[in-house]
Amino acid sequence: MNQKRIIGICSLFLALSLFGGCAKTPEDSVVKLKGEAAEGAYEAAEGAYEAAESSGGTLRESLEAPEHYKSETEDATGKLKVITDAKVEVPDAERANVTAVSQHPFGQEEIDRITEVLFGDAEIYDYYSYTERTKADCLARIEELEGYVAVGNLDPFNEGMDEDGNYVYDIYGAIEQAKREYEQAPEEASREKVRPQYGLEVGTGMGEKEAQEDSFSGIVETADGKIYEYEIFSYGPVPMEVQIKRLGDTEHVGMEQPEWSGYNDIKNSGLPYPAEEELKSSIGISMEEAKKMADERVEALGLSDMDVISWDYALRLPAGSDFGPEGFVLNEQTCGGYLLHYGRCIDKVPITYTVADGGAYEDMEGTTETWSYERLDFYVTKEGIDRMGFRNQYDIGETRTENIKLLPFAEIMKIYEKMMQIQNADVLNYEDSRTYRIDRITFGYTRIYEPSTDSRQGLLVPVWDFFGSFEVPGRETYVEPNQSFLTINAADGSVINRELGY
Repeated sequence: MNQKRIIGICSLFLALSLFGGCAKTPEDSVVKLKGEAAEGAYEAAEGAYEAAESSGGTLRESLEAPEHYKSETEDATGKLKVITDAKVEVPDAERANVTAVSQHPFGQEEIDRITEVLFGDAEIYDYYSYTERTKADCLARIEELEGYVAVGNLDPFNEGMDEDGNYVYDIYGAIEQAKREYEQAPEEASREKVRPQYGLEVGTGMGEKEAQEDSFSGIVETADGKIYEYEIFSYGPVPMEVQIKRLGDTEHVGMEQPEWSGYNDIKNSGLPYPAEEELKSSIGISMEEAKKMADERVEALGLSDMDVISWDYALRLPAGSDFGPEGFVLNEQTCGGYLLHYGRCIDKVPITYTVADGGAYEDMEGTTETWSYERLDFYVTKEGIDRMGFRNQYDIGETRTENIKLLPFAEIMKIYEKMMQIQNADVLNYEDSRTYRIDRITFGYTRIYEPSTDSRQGLLVPVWDFFGSFEVPGRETYVEPNQSFLTINAADGSVINRELGY
């Protein structure tokens, strides 16, 4: 079982014994507070769950939440420390509700709608026929590989050797494969126009075909000369995923896919990187202009209750970038842009963005159908939308409990300070010490559900999330601005495992 999941699951049950005596935290809250199964608990329970009379003030006022919070805690050994010096983010709203949420249906009608919004009447081709190698392509590949052999370079792509001293990349096998492919390859590629859909039978090379039952891969040529890869999937915890990626302008476009990296990821890479102002000035448009481009797509998709809830600068990198000690350098091939994360905003309270996908299994042998969170992300340059990812669209349902009574901020902090120690106690089994530094505390919604009961229905509930970094002696500081180290239900104080989604 994944160690992080073990920690999270165990902490839920530890939370019962730790807080079970508190009148505002029901003993069975960890069991009950999941998805649709939690509806009765919210409506029927007294105290923490009853609807509060509106005070007419803001959430911050009613929660008595400060603008900034500081504290320090450590375990009995002094080796596990949590230093909190954090901005406290509370939306400018008067109340929070519990709202039903479900998976939006995804079939041919939705595929057609998304295709129309993204590409209009652009030409769309089957990916495999568009990128099929011709005899000339195969011959060029053979000559390239044989050229490496001729000069004694048997590892041209620097893949190294295995434990037995053999090259990981079998260049002789690759040459033989290219020769076999040459025999089957056509003189000219026949690009087949298609309608994006599931079930298309496509060629996969060497004269073979297969039906793409739960996926579609296409190449789109737009009127302004841009070329995109267009992919649609349904699998496991992701009943809906749509990806569009602008490709490089090469002869065989399907073989080159430029890479994107968020600025915060680049800063944590250990390689030199451009200063923020340098990157910002190189982009050529403002964040507001980039957001306007993305907003047009969001509005056309009928997602009027979604807005940018987190963003970052980003770099578009050439395909297969192999960085030397000079690191990330802005040039003609490496350009800047914006990474925009969209999310729902319900009655002025947003769904908090974190890097967790949700929908994980409780153990490696889990077979229950799970459900990952909704995602909508854009990479935007001055030329427009360069990449978009859209996953698991929600349908927002009715309000189940209005103006729910919430635990005071001070009480949440007591739970936080105890649970950070409990959830992370086992890191000392394999680390000498660890120090967490929490610099952002956020109030918002998250989706919870009960996968064993209903894997496509859930609830949006108010939670507190705690973001920051941690340090381990002898290692680089771990920083991921959007990783929540703890999620606490704002109504009853129970811990929610972000990876599991409940």
